Amino acid sequence: MTRTGTPDTSTDKKWFDELVLELRLQQVNGKAIGDTVASARELLADTGQSAEDAFGPAREYASSLELPRAPQYEWMRTALWPAMVGLLAFLLFTQAAAAWALSDLLLFSPAQLALLSAPVVAIALLPLYLAALVRRIWAVVALVVFGGLAGFLASVVAPTTRADAWLALDPVPWLVGCALVMVALSILLTVRSRRPGSGDEIIDPLADVSAGSSLGARVGMLVTNWMFPLFSLIMLGLTSLFR
Repeated sequence: MTRTGTPDTSTDKKWFDELVLELRLQQVNGKAIGDTVASARELLADTGQSAEDAFGPAREYASSLELPRAPQYEWMRTALWPAMVGLLAFLLFTQAAAAWALSDLLLFSPAQLALLSAPVVAIALLPLYLAALVRRIWAVVALVVFGGLAGFLASVVAPTTRADAWLALDPVPWLVGCALVMVALSILLTVRSRRPGSGDEIIDPLADVSAGSSLGARVGMLVTNWMFPLFSLIMLGLTSLFR
């Protein structure tokens, strides 16, 4: 921490990153965050202080601000539930695609269904531990590993014969139905993201926003919205090789 002369830019960057994170967790809108960061940077440039000296810990400073916030559970309706439905459709699609590739029935056992539902339950419970998750990178890695492990184990415990299965279903309707659900969700998210102000990007009012960066953000949003259909298409291509 630097108390005289030029502030420690590396420490300030960490402080501002934490400030943005805390304000995002409080569901402050992007414009307000951009204005707050710009005002803080202007003050530091005038005083030569470090961010920690001028404002105190980033989390406490973020909590002290009175800024416009989105409704408390809006992000669950707009982001969490679509992601959960898309993930469930994708997991069922992969199981149906494997059965279709082998010209077999879609077989399920109780253990397999429990393992397939585990990542969905983890996402459904996300509001309970979101703050802890985003503040600790190891927790994010653990969640990803948990989801991948659950999917792998679901394939391991999948029944091999109809006699061992709890459910035996024709995979084609599930393949088509899950694909339609994922495409419908992607269309909904794409239409929603095209509405003015829907991106809620953090924009520094003192900085120039280039057309290239705006185009990159739009492409990134489009790829994110169509992530599950894209992965499903790749999965279907790979399983088709086995037919």
